[in-house]
Amino acid sequence: MITSKNRISRRSLLRGAGGAAIGLPFLEAMLRPGQSHAASTIPLRFLVFYTPGGTLLDKWRPTGSESAYTLSDMMSPLNAWKDRMLFVDGLNMNITQIGVGHPHSRGMAGLLTGTQLLSGTFDTGQGLASWAEGPSVDQVIASRINKGLNLKFPSLEFSSGWAISGRSAGQASYAANTINYNLATGSTKNPIAPQVDQVAAFKRIWGDGSAGTMTGTMDPNARAKSILDAVQTQYTSLAGKLGSSDRATLQAHLDMIRQMEMSLTATTGGGGATCVTPPKPMATDSSLSGQMQSGSGVIVTEKDIPQKGTIMTDLLVASLACDMTRVATMQWADSEAKFIMNFDPLNLADHHHAYQHEHGFNPDALNKIYKWYAGNFAYLLQKMDAVKEADGTTLLDNTLIFWVTEIQKPDSHEQTNMPLVLAGKAQGKYRTGRWVQVPKNTSHNNLLVTLLNIFGGTDTTFGDAKYCTGALSGIT
Repeated sequence: MITSKNRISRRSLLRGAGGAAIGLPFLEAMLRPGQSHAASTIPLRFLVFYTPGGTLLDKWRPTGSESAYTLSDMMSPLNAWKDRMLFVDGLNMNITQIGVGHPHSRGMAGLLTGTQLLSGTFDTGQGLASWAEGPSVDQVIASRINKGLNLKFPSLEFSSGWAISGRSAGQASYAANTINYNLATGSTKNPIAPQVDQVAAFKRIWGDGSAGTMTGTMDPNARAKSILDAVQTQYTSLAGKLGSSDRATLQAHLDMIRQMEMSLTATTGGGGATCVTPPKPMATDSSLSGQMQSGSGVIVTEKDIPQKGTIMTDLLVASLACDMTRVATMQWADSEAKFIMNFDPLNLADHHHAYQHEHGFNPDALNKIYKWYAGNFAYLLQKMDAVKEADGTTLLDNTLIFWVTEIQKPDSHEQTNMPLVLAGKAQGKYRTGRWVQVPKNTSHNNLLVTLLNIFGGTDTTFGDAKYCTGALSGIT
């Protein structure tokens, strides 16, 4: 029975020698005396998952009926998750009919903001641009979620291969790469660059001693130990005070952190350290290309992209599970994705953009690439479903995931019939297990309105009102 004496704080940590600390998942022992899980609130989260370069629509599109649909081989990694997905088929990204810049760039800007790409000084390969005109839906949702809360991060953005094309600006925001935009400060636009270094991301989230890693002032011998080893004594003490359900929840949480530690160590060559900076692809594994669409630049040979993407996904899931944030983005690449895909299971000699149209349209190679991205999406769903909440549901049950891309047809840059997917049960706030075909000429801005309203809004427009007629019917 929970009383005022044995209740533990929601912000409690496991602390160990040398400054190591781990944040706790939500436990029954954190409830107020006399409060049940039904009376408590398991938070609803929002997650954006971005993959570049559109799709092969005939293979992305399911067959069958709305509630009894079949996926193609390209989308087959997601067969196990069909009951927790909603394919939204037929929306047009009409906002890209206006604004400046290359279709890739206009798509990146409008995808989550529903607004045009404004003119500026960045060379997009088809005109000069600056930023999207308005904030992205994830940031508006984050501002609503965080009102009255004290979360460490309003949102977190991750990527494994971002801003590495010939027109990128290193690891800084760039008009052709950016999908996340915070609310404007006056007339100033606020693009958000994702974290692209897994160790830096790990240290940013858990590295100040408030949760999940060791501090920079630790003794070198203590630094080499596992975080979990460092807090073992307090874990043993706390576990003895918890009920069986809480013990299982805590153990699952610690298992996830242990796996994350092992992944980080594996990518940096071992040595026992969990926060060693990994190799930087731009500095060590890149080679100069010839001319790219707007001039010379760098094409990256990066065999660590898949492993890095897995780690970034793990960090994202852990940040949600630890309630560091309730809004996050996994942006796999920038819009051109010019890293050589010479890794298993693809073993392709060129980069993604080359197979779209730069070196000729190659649907066989694209089929492999899009299937690989579907597999990475399935991995995210699996990781989220493995995180148990205090009421027995999972993180996936309590999250709305929006899978997006900036164009539809890779060889011609068409932005009609956009391949958009919702996943996660979102606490039952929309109906999953379906393939919904929307009326022709419906703007994707309407879906953005629907997403806002799932998080408690009563909005009728989002982004440019000229391209919005209200919330999309048939979703909730």
